[in-house]
Amino acid sequence: MQKFLRIFVDIVLWRRGPQDLPASSLLLAVTVAGYLGVSILQLAFLDEPGSTWFFFLVADPLLLLCWVWIILKIYGHPERFLQTASAVFGTGAVLGLGLYLPLQFLLSAAGEAPASGIAQVVALGLVIAFALVTGRIIKLATDSNLFTGIAVALTYFLVVNFLVGLMRGPAP
Repeated sequence: MQKFLRIFVDIVLWRRGPQDLPASSLLLAVTVAGYLGVSILQLAFLDEPGSTWFFFLVADPLLLLCWVWIILKIYGHPERFLQTASAVFGTGAVLGLGLYLPLQFLLSAAGEAPASGIAQVVALGLVIAFALVTGRIIKLATDSNLFTGIAVALTYFLVVNFLVGLMRGPAP
C-alpha cells in the first residue's frame, strides 16, 4: 500500500501519471474507500447537514466515476478507466488529507469561519490545486492537452457545486 501512496503523491507532484498505476478493480475500490474516508473527515470537521453527507458520500463518487468514464469514452480510451479513476480518487484523498484538512484545521484554530475572506482565498487555492492535479490526470489519460484536462476538471467542479446548491436551496 505504501508503494501506491508514493505513486499518488508523485501524481500530485506531476512526477508520474495514471499510466503508472495498475488497471485494477481492487485498487479502484481502495481509492474510492480512501476518498470516502477523507470526505467523512471533511464533512465532520465542517459539521455539514445530512443531505450534504449523502451527496458527497453517495452522489459525488458515482458522478465522478461516470464523469471519468464518459470523458475517456469520448476520447476513445475507455480501457484507461481503472487507472484514471484510481488516480483521480487516490489523488483526491491525498490532497484532502495532506492539504485540505490541515488548512481547514489551521483556519479553524485561528477562529476563521468557512465564509471568511481568508477561508475563501484558501478555498480558491484548493480548487486550483485540485484542478491542476485532476486536469493533468485527464490530459494524460485522454492524450489531450492541459487546458482540456483542466477544463474537464473545472466543469465537474462547477456541476457538483451547482447540484449542491440545488440540494441546499436558496440562501437565507
